[in-house]
Amino acid sequence: MLDLQPAEDEEPPPRFALPPRSALLIGAIGFCAVFAEGASLDWSAVYLRDQLETSAGLAAACTTGFTLTMAIARIAGDRVVDRYGAVRTVRASGVVAVLGGLLIVFAEHPAAAMGGFALMGLGIAVVVPLCFAAAGRSGANPSLAIAGVATITYTSGLIAPSAIGLLAQATSLMVSFVLVTVLSCGIAGLAGVLRAGDRTKVTRPDAAVVPEPRP
Repeated sequence: MLDLQPAEDEEPPPRFALPPRSALLIGAIGFCAVFAEGASLDWSAVYLRDQLETSAGLAAACTTGFTLTMAIARIAGDRVVDRYGAVRTVRASGVVAVLGGLLIVFAEHPAAAMGGFALMGLGIAVVVPLCFAAAGRSGANPSLAIAGVATITYTSGLIAPSAIGLLAQATSLMVSFVLVTVLSCGIAGLAGVLRAGDRTKVTRPDAAVVPEPRP
């Protein structure tokens, strides 16, 4: 570990600091995405087995499909973001995740639910990396913003599986995924706050550099 010490004229960083305001909305997007990820990873197989009475093998294949679409989306994510920008990519991702959630909730056949979980994985795959990119370009203290977004985002991963289970025990597993679908709406609705992490600042190649007039 590097032993980094502040310079003599610098104040040491605080041991604990609240996340800046710029990180709260960005963290909220990450919270929604990681909540959907945790719910799908831990409960997709249970959903197919209990709600749709599938075999254990088919239920496990559903979780595999979810992780596979997440992997494909992350491999292709950079090209999509470079072309369409972070805001439009995350907004479209949120819409895809919502469509996946609706398929899950209203599925009457295992294939429909499996397609819903696949869309869910496709929709949330690139959201968290783009949240960190936006946090790194927002506010006067990027490191504090990134730490705040990470805290909010990964707190969601800790509480999502148990929250889904508690809600399912009180109501049903289908109602739990209604909550996941509603939170996925937040991804699309809050996408505009990721404008700080947008990489689509294109400079026209034919734009001439105009020199400043001499006094």
